[in-house]
Amino acid sequence: MSRGAVRLAFALALALGCAPIDMHSTVSVRPRVAAPQRFGDEQLERRDFVADYLQLGPRLLVELREHPSCVSVRHEPVLRVEQIERTSNNFVVWDFVLGGVSGGFAALAFARPKTFSPPLIDSQGRTTHNITGAYVVGGVFSGIAVGLLAAGVVNALRSTNTTRYADAFKLARGPERACADADAGAPVGSRSLRLVIGDRLELEGHSDADGRARFELPDWDGPALAHGRVSAVLELARADGRDFEPRVLVLWLRVPFDPSETHAGVADTRREAGPVESPVESPVEGPRPAEGAPL
Repeated sequence: MSRGAVRLAFALALALGCAPIDMHSTVSVRPRVAAPQRFGDEQLERRDFVADYLQLGPRLLVELREHPSCVSVRHEPVLRVEQIERTSNNFVVWDFVLGGVSGGFAALAFARPKTFSPPLIDSQGRTTHNITGAYVVGGVFSGIAVGLLAAGVVNALRSTNTTRYADAFKLARGPERACADADAGAPVGSRSLRLVIGDRLELEGHSDADGRARFELPDWDGPALAHGRVSAVLELARADGRDFEPRVLVLWLRVPFDPSETHAGVADTRREAGPVESPVESPVEGPRPAEGAPL
């Protein structure tokens, strides 16, 4: 037998011995009889903001307050079940089939060595056989057969489906409520602010320690609006100053910014979770609009 054939046989045995195993995992949760537990304090759910604003013509005064909401979290005991399904794609069958074929070939080489030995004629004209090559072939294929059968056993064990069980906890969120350790209605102090009026103006501001801020509105050069109001979005920076809060306040301002007019309102992110409704206005001292004038 040539060396190339031997190398090919060893390469085939090595390839089949490292059979790829496809694995699919499915995780399910089952209830477990145990008392629920609680780790840590309540968790912050979101931050809402309220802004009382007063528009004195081209001047806008804003007072900001914060209303954080929290939820309590319980850890309910459950049993985590992970089912692992493995598939060898018939590689295990081929390990045993080729291992059996190799073993049979090796047995034939040992049983009939003359079949694998070239005939030799000596000086006296007698025919003889050198059976050394037959034993080499038999030994090589015996090793291949042992390797394939061992690989088949290993791959069969690797492709066995298994089920794992583990104790775990499932999070159960309670109802949303005001945070116990937070001061509801605390002023939003020392925050950067950004006021976007319609699609035309963008102003920067900053609140003081009491949550108050002032904006100087420039002259309104936009179109005359029939209802005399324009929406303004007030964005608040986070406490660390890296980004803005995801919830914004919607204010309604009177245009044009007439110094003789006074307008007050309240913006609340909790009320603006859905479609924006008409602003809540409070009466303030100032000139009364003329009869029939737009609001």
